[in-house]
Amino acid sequence: MLKKLAISSLLIAGLTAASAAPVLAASCKKTTAQGWGVTKELAKWQAQGTLLFATGNWVVQNDKFSKPVYDCSVSLLGWSCKASAKICKK
Repeated sequence: MLKKLAISSLLIAGLTAASAAPVLAASCKKTTAQGWGVTKELAKWQAQGTLLFATGNWVVQNDKFSKPVYDCSVSLLGWSCKASAKICKK
Protein backbone atom coordinates (compact mmCIF):
# COMPACT_ATOMS: atom_id res chain seq x y z
CA MET A 1 0.00 0.00 0.00
CA LEU A 2 2.76 2.45 0.93
CA LYS A 3 4.70 1.49 -2.19
CA LYS A 4 1.67 2.30 -4.40
CA LEU A 5 1.19 5.61 -2.58
CA ALA A 6 4.87 6.53 -3.05
CA ILE A 7 4.76 5.66 -6.77
CA SER A 8 1.54 7.64 -7.21
CA SER A 9 3.08 10.64 -5.43
CA LEU A 10 6.17 10.52 -7.64
CA LEU A 11 4.01 10.23 -10.76
CA ILE A 12 1.89 13.22 -9.76
CA ALA A 13 5.00 15.26 -8.92
CA GLY A 14 6.51 14.38 -12.30
CA LEU A 15 3.34 15.36 -14.17
CA THR A 16 3.16 18.64 -12.24
CA ALA A 17 6.78 19.47 -13.08
CA ALA A 18 6.26 18.53 -16.73
CA SER A 19 3.18 20.72 -17.00
CA ALA A 20 4.99 23.68 -15.38
CA ALA A 21 7.88 23.60 -17.88
CA PRO A 22 5.88 25.06 -20.81
CA VAL A 23 4.58 27.83 -18.54
CA LEU A 24 8.14 28.79 -17.58
CA ALA A 25 9.29 28.72 -21.20
CA ALA A 26 6.30 30.82 -22.25
CA SER A 27 7.27 33.60 -19.81
CA CYS A 28 10.44 34.29 -21.86
CA LYS A 29 10.46 36.16 -25.15
CA LYS A 30 12.97 37.75 -27.49
CA THR A 31 12.63 41.51 -27.78
CA THR A 32 14.33 43.95 -30.15
CA ALA A 33 14.82 47.73 -29.92
CA GLN A 34 16.69 50.27 -32.01
CA GLY A 35 18.91 53.20 -31.05
CA TRP A 36 20.81 55.95 -32.85
CA GLY A 37 23.94 57.87 -31.91
CA VAL A 38 26.87 59.86 -33.20
CA THR A 39 29.19 57.04 -32.07
CA LYS A 40 28.68 53.28 -32.12
CA GLU A 41 28.82 53.04 -28.31
CA LEU A 42 26.20 55.77 -27.93
CA ALA A 43 23.90 53.97 -30.38
CA LYS A 44 24.33 50.71 -28.43
CA TRP A 45 23.61 52.49 -25.15
CA GLN A 46 20.46 54.08 -26.57
CA ALA A 47 19.28 50.74 -28.03
CA GLN A 48 19.73 49.03 -24.66
CA GLY A 49 17.91 51.87 -22.89
CA THR A 50 15.05 51.64 -25.38
CA LEU A 51 14.89 47.88 -24.76
CA LEU A 52 14.62 48.44 -21.00
CA PHE A 53 12.06 51.23 -21.39
CA ALA A 54 9.88 49.26 -23.84
CA THR A 55 9.67 46.29 -21.47
CA GLY A 56 8.88 48.32 -18.34
CA ASN A 57 12.33 47.80 -16.78
CA TRP A 58 13.73 51.34 -17.12
CA VAL A 59 13.88 52.54 -13.50
CA VAL A 60 13.81 49.16 -11.73
CA GLN A 61 14.81 46.04 -13.63
CA ASN A 62 12.16 43.48 -12.65
CA ASP A 63 12.87 40.92 -15.37
CA LYS A 64 15.90 38.80 -16.22
CA PHE A 65 17.72 39.81 -19.42
CA SER A 66 20.20 37.87 -21.50
CA LYS A 67 23.25 39.73 -22.76
CA PRO A 68 22.07 41.91 -25.69
CA VAL A 69 23.22 41.11 -29.22
CA TYR A 70 23.82 44.20 -31.33
CA ASP A 71 23.51 44.68 -35.09
CA CYS A 72 25.01 48.08 -35.97
CA SER A 73 25.46 50.02 -39.18
CA VAL A 74 26.94 53.41 -39.99
CA SER A 75 25.45 56.10 -42.23
CA LEU A 76 26.20 59.73 -43.02
CA LEU A 77 24.25 60.84 -39.95
CA GLY A 78 25.83 58.47 -37.41
CA TRP A 79 25.34 54.95 -36.11
CA SER A 80 22.17 52.90 -35.89
CA CYS A 81 22.12 49.80 -33.66
CA LYS A 82 19.48 47.17 -33.08
CA ALA A 83 19.65 45.37 -29.72
CA SER A 84 18.07 41.94 -29.26
CA ALA A 85 17.75 40.16 -25.91
CA LYS A 86 15.80 37.33 -24.34
CA ILE A 87 13.66 38.62 -21.48
CA CYS A 88 12.18 36.32 -18.83
CA LYS A 89 9.55 37.44 -16.33
CA LYS A 90 10.59 36.82 -12.73
